[in-house]
Amino acid sequence: MSTREVVEHLYTAYLAGDVDGMVALMDDDVEVRFLGQAPIHGRTAVAAFLHDAAGHLRDLRFDVVRIVVDGDVGAGLWRETATTPDGQPWHNHGIDVVHVAQGRIVALHENNDVRMVHRHLAPPADASNAATPANATGDTPPANGGRRP
Repeated sequence: MSTREVVEHLYTAYLAGDVDGMVALMDDDVEVRFLGQAPIHGRTAVAAFLHDAAGHLRDLRFDVVRIVVDGDVGAGLWRETATTPDGQPWHNHGIDVVHVAQGRIVALHENNDVRMVHRHLAPPADASNAATPANATGDTPPANGGRRP
C-alpha cells in the first residue's frame, strides 16, 4: 500500500470505530504520540490505549479536511466537535503526522489543542502514575479521550 492509501485506510477505520482495523495498519514496533503526553510503543500497547479511549467523547463529528503526502510521510488535517463526559461542548482541531515504511505505520504523532484535552479529559491531579493497559510504558497516563489519530 502507498503512504496515501495507508493514511486513508487509517481514517476510514477510525471513522468506522474500527480500532482493530487501525491497529492492523501499524508495525509491531509502532510509536504513537499524542501532543503533550507520553509516547505509546508497540501495537499491543496502542491497541489497549485506543480501546480504552474509544467512546470518551459523545456525538463525535470528525472531519478530515485534507491529506498531504510527501514520500513516506502523510499528514491529515482534521477538525472535530463532540460532547465531553461532563456534558460540555468539545471543539478541537489538529494534524496527524503518519510515517509509513513498507506499507505499515511506524510512527503516528497527533497534534491538537492540548488545552481542550487537559481541560476536559485529563486524569485527576492525584491519579496514580502506575502502568495500565492504556499506559503500558508507566509514564504519565495519556488523556486524549475519544481521540486516536
